[in-house]
Amino acid sequence: MSGFYDPAQRDPSVGRRPQNRRDDAWIEALLLRVPLGRVATVYRGEDDRVWPFVTPLAFAYRPEWRDLVYHTNVVGRLRANTEQGEAQGHLATFEVTETGALLPSNSPLELSVQYRSVIVFGTARVLHGEDARAALTTLSERVFPGLRVGMHTRPITDADLARTGVYALSIERWSGKENWPGGAAQEEGWPALPAHLAAPFVPGGRT
Repeated sequence: MSGFYDPAQRDPSVGRRPQNRRDDAWIEALLLRVPLGRVATVYRGEDDRVWPFVTPLAFAYRPEWRDLVYHTNVVGRLRANTEQGEAQGHLATFEVTETGALLPSNSPLELSVQYRSVIVFGTARVLHGEDARAALTTLSERVFPGLRVGMHTRPITDADLARTGVYALSIERWSGKENWPGGAAQEEGWPALPAHLAAPFVPGGRT
């Protein structure tokens, strides 16, 4: 079983269910639409133990560079992890998800949720100088549509760049998946759910 998921033997960007896979155009559209994601990095300690970390943050996809850019505090886990692989880039994975309704079922294994997701595989690095300024500008304007840095905000200064860590994750592979059915499968031979539980619902209220 474990060999089936060995990245050296099987491309991890290829999903198990062909019917849920989505093409490059679909993936790019989601990356341009969703402003929040999670980046996974690792830290290798002096004892050679590997510590994985997941960091949620805002990001921007740059099609012209085929990368994702994001920023965090100038010091911290993400900066330390990324700098460990600074010469050749730090292997990283980025995840973006868009969710819809929760889908009830009378089978515990068929309880489901509508989702669209992208996983990006690549190498991350810390940006400096004008590269960092350009990335932070793109990030600010993408997350806040219509805003222009230098017009609606003051320009990004060198002092600003000294106070934050700016990153680019160069994309090597990606995988897009969508599962957006109108309802979950139900188990035959078992009573249907009561009406107050049977309708799809989103967090905070019924659809």
